[in-house]
Amino acid sequence: MFKDSLNSISPYKPGKSIESIQKISGKTDIIKLASNENPLGPAVDISAIACHSERYPDYTTHPFIPQLARHLGVDPTQLILGNGSDEILQMVALACISPGDEILSSSCTFSEYKFVAQITGATYVEAPMKDHTVHVESIINAITKQTKIIFIANPNNPTGTIITHDDVVQILNAASSTTLVVLDEAYAEYATHPDYTNAIDLIAQYPNLMVTRTFSKIYGLAALRVGYGMAQAPIIQGIQKVRQPFNVNGLALEAASMALKNHAFVERSLEINRLGHSFLRNALRPLDGHIPPSQANFLFIDFKTIHADALCDALIQRGVIVRSMVGFGEPTAIRVTVGTENQNQRFITELFECLKQL
Repeated sequence: MFKDSLNSISPYKPGKSIESIQKISGKTDIIKLASNENPLGPAVDISAIACHSERYPDYTTHPFIPQLARHLGVDPTQLILGNGSDEILQMVALACISPGDEILSSSCTFSEYKFVAQITGATYVEAPMKDHTVHVESIINAITKQTKIIFIANPNNPTGTIITHDDVVQILNAASSTTLVVLDEAYAEYATHPDYTNAIDLIAQYPNLMVTRTFSKIYGLAALRVGYGMAQAPIIQGIQKVRQPFNVNGLALEAASMALKNHAFVERSLEINRLGHSFLRNALRPLDGHIPPSQANFLFIDFKTIHADALCDALIQRGVIVRSMVGFGEPTAIRVTVGTENQNQRFITELFECLKQL
């Protein structure tokens, strides 16, 4: 019944939810720092949103599209929305991949890239990282005539590291005009490094560049699933052909429109993240581990000698959910979301207790 290629696909395993751990353990005081969600919650009061739920949503005529275009400084014809940015990555592959094509990305990066390669029949090519960072030279050396899509997460998930503006330009210049370079900027709003690229400005210069972002992180709308892609109009027109009708629901459109206006929430989220980064790094300094310089709302922590699954299980017993990096090929590392002051303090307290046990 099913295609043989499905045999190689493992269903996506999200981070454990608070509800699932409550059901197993009976604990009620559980904090989740596993999925890079905004610890402040959503940027809008969802209960106050009016939506005609009996009508099919049409985002192409919704005022959110021109609003978002003005916010980003692009033309509305350069935008496409998705049910989360994950769907846009999948649409890109559906629109671009033919038998024999390759999708190129980095090791230790977002698993969606390999997933869309598998479901569309592309060969997935993984370039090695260097110092937990996308290695530009390795990416360029891996480009072939069959490379149809290059996916680069910047900042990278799960390590939080970035490639610079010059790095991005090098990849774009090395790629064929028939290769779509997709910069996945789900965490772009958190990046403060002076060499972090303003990829939107590069769109006018490179017709084979696409930039994706999301409302799941900085705006706290992960449950509503709103992502968007930006590129020159012909790229957007091509990808629109594989988009499911009504793929972004009406409640999500209204919430994203309201969230985009809440500048104070964004500023507060960034400040909480900045303070949390500083606290966690200082608290973790005594450990014999490695933490790459993160430009996102999470830290990647390699403990070197402690197995990540065992540590995550021990933390769960204490009511703290973080993400094991075993599935990313990093068996001694975890990823922890930067939380509120209280959440960060509790994570550190429970972490050190678990490390004593292990």
